[in-house]
Amino acid sequence: MSPKTKLVLNFLHVITWIIFIALCYQAGALMFNYAFMQFRVFPVENLYLILDLSELFVQNEFLFGLLFSLAIGLTALKAYSFYLITKIFEYLNLHKPFSEEISNLISKISLYIFAIGILGAIANGINKELAKQGYPVENTWEYWNDYAAFLMMAAVIFVIAQVFKKGLEIQSENDLTV
Repeated sequence: MSPKTKLVLNFLHVITWIIFIALCYQAGALMFNYAFMQFRVFPVENLYLILDLSELFVQNEFLFGLLFSLAIGLTALKAYSFYLITKIFEYLNLHKPFSEEISNLISKISLYIFAIGILGAIANGINKELAKQGYPVENTWEYWNDYAAFLMMAAVIFVIAQVFKKGLEIQSENDLTV
């Protein structure tokens, strides 16, 4: 492996860890906000409001909980997907690139990214319907407006997972031949 390739892989590994940590922080902040708004521990103005649904909370607590749960779930799924991506770098061996661990990780990643896309589509539909009914949900779109990209990415990663499975079969056949 060339030094340039190793440098790029190390850089990507660091970037995926940074994204994973940022998504964990965001999911934790959303859970914290939800809990403190739900149990009214202290005034809403004192919270770190990543997602401000305080008006919706006053109008309808169930819808507030539903939207917050969707935002937390999507952020947590994104964080876990990036965690799985960081795991790929632990098993990556460019001399023998097709391994069972990487193949399984890529399959899991495609499944979780598909789940993000489906959950995002559901959340987007709910959000649009609530907006039509006049509920204050304008600032929630950023949590699920990218669902179509995640669905497309899931399809691409699924194809890559299938290529890895076939590559693993060919690599193991070649190992048996030698």
